[in-house]
Amino acid sequence: MRTVGVDLSARPRRTAVSVIDWSGERAVVHAPILRCTDDRLLELLTALGEEDRAGVDCPFGWPVAFVEAMAAHAAPHPDWPGRDAAGDDDLRALRYRRTDLLVARHAPRFPLSVSFDKLGSVAARWARLQARLARLGHPVDRTGAGRVAEVYPAAARHRWGLPLGTVDELTAAAPWLHLSGTARQTYATDRDAYDALIASLTARAIGVRRTAWPTAADAGPARTEGWIHLPEPDSLPGLLHD
Repeated sequence: MRTVGVDLSARPRRTAVSVIDWSGERAVVHAPILRCTDDRLLELLTALGEEDRAGVDCPFGWPVAFVEAMAAHAAPHPDWPGRDAAGDDDLRALRYRRTDLLVARHAPRFPLSVSFDKLGSVAARWARLQARLARLGHPVDRTGAGRVAEVYPAAARHRWGLPLGTVDELTAAAPWLHLSGTARQTYATDRDAYDALIASLTARAIGVRRTAWPTAADAGPARTEGWIHLPEPDSLPGLLHD
């Protein structure tokens, strides 16, 4: 099994990728790919095999309420949702996806808003990549049911008890991770690369069914908005053998 973790940014300059090969008693971490372009990302994602998984740190969609509000505002006779006096409830629905609200209960900080924060530029890049993947015959299921899923490294680290966010801390918790000296140094000094490594480990957790999947009530919004796969607590040590 191969896992690919992508720490996506709006531009290649801050986009990093981590690839891990899982075999027997070893999980070999390759040197990170830095400044990753769209073409390189497409090459990696279209090469995924049947058992391979990829985790991408980026919202896969926008809140349904936000999309509907934009469509209403763009209509010939503009309208805007919400009728309460202060508008707080309406703004919350426009700001956050269902998965954001659920993950916030288990994360060290509230996820950024894809509709109200700068994260939207990253999501726009991913939306373009999703469309290109579909045209190449590799459509993305935004619930994570396919080979590519949405992940959130900060929340994954929190679930795995990795508050420091260092390579030494990670390898102490997962001593079966094999990193060469050069690769280890880059992961230790480049935050984007480290987040990509956590994303790749989360992709493994998805592949072995050790993450939270949408319930029946969550499935509808997840197919449109995306779904953050949150690892089960303390699942990191067992990922090699699951």
